[in-house]
Amino acid sequence: MIVRITVLCVAVAMIYAALRLQRPELATAVSLAGGLAAVMLLMTQVEGLTGWLDAFQALLPADRDITAIVLKGAGIAILSEMGEQLCADAGESALAGRIALASRVAMLGLCAPLVGELTALIGGALR
Repeated sequence: MIVRITVLCVAVAMIYAALRLQRPELATAVSLAGGLAAVMLLMTQVEGLTGWLDAFQALLPADRDITAIVLKGAGIAILSEMGEQLCADAGESALAGRIALASRVAMLGLCAPLVGELTALIGGALR
């Protein structure tokens, strides 16, 4: 899978470099389409992880929805990374930085309840 994605991205980069000088708007669209195609190729890997997450969740108490939190976190990470890279490629490093900050704040908010539960669990085990 990684070989396919690497070949795809290298090919898109070569097309992008060829188009960038004469048709920059088309080059950006090609780059975006190539990035989306790479993510679509990764979807088979993500589908394989859902079975693992279900098995992991079966080991945990039923009142925790760990799988949903992990999937949301992965989605935030993937989308924000794509957004950051697109902004950086377009020369908008300030916007890329704002996306990075927003994703970190979102992840912190997503994980805060889990950290609280973990702290309580460890505190109870130490008493």
